[in-house]
Amino acid sequence: MNHIAAPSVAFIFDCDGTLVNSSPVWGHAQTELLRRHGIDVTVDDFAQFEHLSLEDECRAYHDTWGIGVNGKEVYRELGDILIDGYSKVPPREGLLAFLEQAKAAGIAMCVATSTPAELVKSALAAAGLERYMEFITTTGEAGRSKQFPDVYELALRRLEERHGHKFERAWVFEDAVFGLKSSGIAGFKRVGIYDPHGRMERDEVCDNCEIFIDSYEDLDLARVLSFEG
Repeated sequence: MNHIAAPSVAFIFDCDGTLVNSSPVWGHAQTELLRRHGIDVTVDDFAQFEHLSLEDECRAYHDTWGIGVNGKEVYRELGDILIDGYSKVPPREGLLAFLEQAKAAGIAMCVATSTPAELVKSALAAAGLERYMEFITTTGEAGRSKQFPDVYELALRRLEERHGHKFERAWVFEDAVFGLKSSGIAGFKRVGIYDPHGRMERDEVCDNCEIFIDSYEDLDLARVLSFEG
């Protein structure tokens, strides 16, 4: 296919906005949660928490708006709202065809996300993506938010342990600018995908990746594997 042996390449995918169109699910769930507690907010009010794990985000909701007895209670309530939406999310446009190419080429693939694994599993099943991803790694497991590269580095170590070798190159697929920045500083190559339903500016995504796409319909596997630089 190209001069880079595909099995020496690893792909690490963010979930929300990158694999699946779940941003509208979050917009509904977050505002619905606060509405139930008599607080009127907009989707934009949650932007400051986007880099956090869901557990930390729920603690922040409690601290900011005083809802719930504690963060754990808020987490359970929000999770109940989210799980229904995650069981229905569609994949990003053109993604399945791209993943089929990558799977056929023998590329190792996994998920690195701030979203709890049980929600991601539901989303992967709903979108028909389970068979492509070897496992899910979360920021909760890594110990820090995506403002740091820990979750991507942990995902890569797990892939290397599974496959019994180091990878010549690891690509992070991500729609969040903070994740693109932290993974880039750590030495990952990056495919930045713009989520029109998300909170990121298209130009910022474009400026913080090696390959930029608006959808996977714009991306061919050979373009990634033959990338120089």
